[in-house]
Amino acid sequence: MISLQRASLRYGDILGLSPTSFHLGPEGGITGLLGPNGAGKSSLIQLLSGLLPPSGGQVEIFGEAPFRNPAVLSRLGLVPEGDRFPGGMRADRWLRMMAQLSGLEGRALDLALRRALAITGMEARAAQPFTSMSKGMRQRIRLAQALLHEPRLLILDEPFNGLDPEARLQLMDLLRMLAGGGTRVLVSSHILGEVAQLTDRILLLFRGRLLAEGSVPEIRELLDRHPVELRVTAESATAVARWAVEQDELVGLRMEEGGAVLAVRNPRTFLPRLQEAVVDGRLPLAALDPLDLNLDAVFQFLTKDHQ
Repeated sequence: MISLQRASLRYGDILGLSPTSFHLGPEGGITGLLGPNGAGKSSLIQLLSGLLPPSGGQVEIFGEAPFRNPAVLSRLGLVPEGDRFPGGMRADRWLRMMAQLSGLEGRALDLALRRALAITGMEARAAQPFTSMSKGMRQRIRLAQALLHEPRLLILDEPFNGLDPEARLQLMDLLRMLAGGGTRVLVSSHILGEVAQLTDRILLLFRGRLLAEGSVPEIRELLDRHPVELRVTAESATAVARWAVEQDELVGLRMEEGGAVLAVRNPRTFLPRLQEAVVDGRLPLAALDPLDLNLDAVFQFLTKDHQ
């Protein structure tokens, strides 16, 4: 389904992606693109989604070059980073307009709209204007837009940014459901824990290079050597700290005004337990923000022989 042969991307004199090669088969599943800011994730997504042609090498999706190729783009769904909805517009009207731009009309359009809203659980909210929606709800509408034409390949660029723990869990469940139905899902993130608990396979990117590729257990051997820092915001940061110190993964705790910073090892086991405690009301958590600092340290460690 996805094949790159020494594909690269330049922005003038700036190299966004070094010559990169990998292959992903047609079977459904979730693959993670993991790397800190500036790693080349967005450059790779621009190549895969046909937004830009490669500066060198070859990119093939479904056996064809994606750039300006309707045969490829009609089978690909993209959820780009950022939220640029027209604030006063109703979500269902926006989706209808996007469906028309995709070539859908009449009964086929109505069926596609109902299907996308049902998958994302937004049927009852679709008549609301975007200004009245939470970030999690808007993210579901963005996903619904990408699903209107029933793509075989779904690409999401940093889809969990800014979402609260419950919204993250819900989005992860949606992506797992789509992958279980045969859709190939590609998710980019700079957060170790998110990728480790969601994906079947990981591509590690750093400074425009594909550094490593492997299954989650294989990559975890590299990732789990370094603690991940999580900034939590809560009405009772003390209650969060009391819960955290009972967890085996905690290796550091720093209290801040209105919250705390937790340093944890093995986020793949820690984060689901934290999210469950928040969802069932045991922890008064208002926000959870994984920090970049330790991720950069991990990649510096992984690239010490490649500098």
